[in-house]
Amino acid sequence: MAGRRKFWTPLCDLLGIDYPIMLAAMAPDLSDPKLVAAVSEAGGIGVLACADKSPEEIHAMAKETRKLTGRPFGIDIGLPARAESYGLEYAEAAEKARIPQEYIEFRARFLRERGIPLVDDVRKANPGMSSVASFKLGEAFSRTQVRAILEVRPALFVSALGNPSFMVPEAHALGIKVMSVVGKVKDAVRVAQGGVDAVICTGTAAGGHSGDIDGMVLIPQVAERVAPTPVVAGGGIVDGKGLAAALALGATGVWVGSRFIASAECSAPDWYKDKILAADDTATARTKWYTGKTCRHLRSDWDNACDASGLAPLPMPKQAILATPMALGAAQAGHYAESGIFCGQGVGRIEAVLPAAKIVEQMIETARDVLARQLPGRVNYD
Repeated sequence: MAGRRKFWTPLCDLLGIDYPIMLAAMAPDLSDPKLVAAVSEAGGIGVLACADKSPEEIHAMAKETRKLTGRPFGIDIGLPARAESYGLEYAEAAEKARIPQEYIEFRARFLRERGIPLVDDVRKANPGMSSVASFKLGEAFSRTQVRAILEVRPALFVSALGNPSFMVPEAHALGIKVMSVVGKVKDAVRVAQGGVDAVICTGTAAGGHSGDIDGMVLIPQVAERVAPTPVVAGGGIVDGKGLAAALALGATGVWVGSRFIASAECSAPDWYKDKILAADDTATARTKWYTGKTCRHLRSDWDNACDASGLAPLPMPKQAILATPMALGAAQAGHYAESGIFCGQGVGRIEAVLPAAKIVEQMIETARDVLARQLPGRVNYD
């Protein structure tokens, strides 16, 4: 776009964008049309978070995004294999899950001791509540979502989990690029062999359902093993220093989530953004107490109580079904940390809420300064 200083990697040509910055598809209704369009308009690419969305909702979100931007954007869902949803309505899912009574009693004590109401109406979820979407995930549901995405024809499809290889040929025939988020080398190799256009690696610092391997270790290994397939780095990247580091490790771009929560266009409530700004480098935890799979979020009393309970986390989505009425009630009662504030370990370096365009601009300018001025000034090759 005219007036923008050049900062090019092969990812830019692959996706038709100006800068190698991708908005991570975060928890439900955070990476929504408004934020996605803002990042795309800023020269990166926004990716809609549609893991819990019906085919009809996917069509509507894509339509709304196209009203806001004519630039490329993506859509992200999960592709769980050999797993079926407990139901598309919370009450149905809760009935089928048959949560053990000792877990129900533990939750009741937790709520009673803190004056938190039990709220099981998922329509009251604020943007960012990941736990309330997990019960919907299943292979049959995801296949209907894939069909809707192919009909919508975004520039990019991203699988948040699972292997998208089965739909790569049809997506490519429709002009849709395909990427997959992975947290292990073996998974990266598998999806690369399946024909994805790029592999997104998220290290342990990433928010939400991140992997167990540090990005400093994971990214160069994956870049070496899947070459010439491009690699995008995620996890703890909140500024241009992170972008420069990712490029040095062999990535061709970055997958950025938490930094864009603290943006003017993000639909997260003000208290959610305030918690992000107040967090330091020790504020997050990786536990299974919200969804049944290890995920990173701001540590809460729910985590602490669960740790001390002697109970083991239930498998996904049962743990999410257990936690959902607690999280909804906590948000309603002002116990915000207990609602589940999903974010990455890099939040300790986020200091202000800014427009998405300013975040992108600062990332690019800082990365350019690091690569072109700071490093040459600090390193002598003779």
